Amino acid sequence: MQFFSNEITLDKKEELENFLNRYKHETSGLTFTSLYMWRKSNDFTFEVINDFLCVAGRSNFEGFEEEPFVFPLLPLNGECDAAKMKDALRVVMDRFKEMGKPYVMRLIPSHMIKHYTELMPGKFLFLEDRANYDYVYRVDDLADLRGRSFHGKKNHVNKFNKELDGRYEVIPMSGDLAEEAIDLLKYIDAKKQVEGFEAAMLGEEANVLRDTLPHFEELGMEGTAIRIDGRLEAYAFGGPLGDDTIVEHIEKGNIDFPGIYQKINQEFCKAVQGKYEFVNREEDMGLEGLRKAKTSYKPCRMIEKSIALLADDKEAMERYGNLD
Repeated sequence: MQFFSNEITLDKKEELENFLNRYKHETSGLTFTSLYMWRKSNDFTFEVINDFLCVAGRSNFEGFEEEPFVFPLLPLNGECDAAKMKDALRVVMDRFKEMGKPYVMRLIPSHMIKHYTELMPGKFLFLEDRANYDYVYRVDDLADLRGRSFHGKKNHVNKFNKELDGRYEVIPMSGDLAEEAIDLLKYIDAKKQVEGFEAAMLGEEANVLRDTLPHFEELGMEGTAIRIDGRLEAYAFGGPLGDDTIVEHIEKGNIDFPGIYQKINQEFCKAVQGKYEFVNREEDMGLEGLRKAKTSYKPCRMIEKSIALLADDKEAMERYGNLD
């Protein structure tokens, strides 16, 4: 049973972006490219209720089988009418009740919590969702790698450039590279020894690339790739979040070539330098290695997010209260 009546499709891009790009929510998961990429994995559906975009999905990564959730409601053209929002919220809450599921709202950035506390005082409990905090960086910092903070990263890039001089080529990422990109992902994943949640995420990434890359240009994505000796060995790409930020959704590199991740990260940022001020490199999903890597790039800020539950739903609080 779908939560809402409409699926995320390419022909809905313009309609959805009137909501997604007009209100400054700053959340990487609420971009059209992200919703489209993960629409099948999370069963994303939507409805427009009282001029508010309501997007729902399902998640079982945390051990809750087919657990539904809704994202923060976003107003049409960024114009937030409190009365309309309250009515839309009631419709959404009734939908959870009809399905016999606990009300769960996810990826609520800190600055949006006040909407819900003011609309319905005491109705909700907000839980910190650290695993889904977004890491935001200045594009210039990661493109230029200047100063002591980035000395180590710059050394890795310089070593890559020196050792592979004349052998590598930096090119734009495109849909034409889809098959090569998937082949590289298979090679990278085959060398990893992971299990559980991380293994499930790797499997989903492969499905996402097969589904998404053929529509790279239609989705309005931007990215960079690196060939070494004629073979695709790294790529990074993403999509816009408002006017000043690009979200880097995917970054992959063959670690047989030391420094390749520092190199592709820098080249991606150099490619969008001047067009965007910030790059949002999404969340770390609670994975220690990913958290360490993203922290090492010195984010200029974090987009803190919370989960909202009904304040009297003790069962839901017990489940979600244990999340890291």
